[in-house]
Amino acid sequence: MATMTDPHHLPKTNLAEHRGYQIRLSQSSLEWIAFVARPKQRPTVIMAPERQAVLAKAYEWVDLQLASGQTPE
Repeated sequence: MATMTDPHHLPKTNLAEHRGYQIRLSQSSLEWIAFVARPKQRPTVIMAPERQAVLAKAYEWVDLQLASGQTPE
């Protein structure tokens, strides 16, 4: 898996890794969905109308989790 650091330069993949979290992207009929989790954790679901936007939100969520010292259960 490739580590992605800039959501503005995205390769066309539906799987990304950011700071130890796996981000799996899926497109529904109206929006993009990101499932974000560390290995063996329940994912957090993030939605946005565009692929680039959902990935940027996922990166921001990961960064906030790490900055606050929190990890989802």
